[in-house]
Amino acid sequence: MNPQSSPAGKVELYHFWSSVCSVKVRMALEEKGVPWVSRYIDLFQFDQMKPAYLAINPDGVVPTLVHNGQPIHESSVINEYIDTAFDGPPLVPADPLAGARMREFIFACDEGFDAIVKLTIVRYIVPKLRRRHGEDALHAWAERRPKKFYRDVHTRAIRGEIGEAELGESLDAIGTLLDKMEARLAHADWIAGDFSLADIAMAPYAFRLHALGHEAFWSGSLRPRVNDWYARIAARPAFVTAASWPDESGGGYEEVGLVNPNQD
Repeated sequence: MNPQSSPAGKVELYHFWSSVCSVKVRMALEEKGVPWVSRYIDLFQFDQMKPAYLAINPDGVVPTLVHNGQPIHESSVINEYIDTAFDGPPLVPADPLAGARMREFIFACDEGFDAIVKLTIVRYIVPKLRRRHGEDALHAWAERRPKKFYRDVHTRAIRGEIGEAELGESLDAIGTLLDKMEARLAHADWIAGDFSLADIAMAPYAFRLHALGHEAFWSGSLRPRVNDWYARIAARPAFVTAASWPDESGGGYEEVGLVNPNQD
């Protein structure tokens, strides 16, 4: 889907190329076949903190979907909105119990998001920010974050206060989520039976783990069903488009050491 083919202002996505929640919403849009306009927010230049963006998302986070001028926040809420508001293949099971199982797993993903955030900020975001901005600027921007969670994690990461023990706890939490997923996949190819928003919720987490070199979570004999699931997800055109979105600011995979999903 070419986002620029959308009529201006109809469906706009404010997003960043490597944001896991942005990947999640881009994938839902692509699975539904919704034309959309890219409104790029460069997190490494703190675009999310500028007044124009805070006017549509006071939390200063991405993504934000704007449909007919109305902003919708929180990626899980956005994806349910996309499934309800637009034509295309259904992404919520018709069976009520399967729908409940889907939402249970999405809730588990959202609860586990903190672990992915800590890992990403320490191993990826802070090193890159240090190459672009001075230490004083990093502290100043961190203190301006509207959401307390991000303000605290960014500040602690910049100070070097998130150590290996805490990162180990994050990896344990991710392992617990993947154990739940492995159990779910014993009964079907997809988390809630049919392909659904549950798979879309998990796809960017798995991609981020892969990009950070943690694919050992499901390689070899460890969680083989998750391994097979990831191969199926990685083959979906919507995932390829969502996960390989370019850095519109001019950077790229090589600059930050992430893995391009289109490359072996």
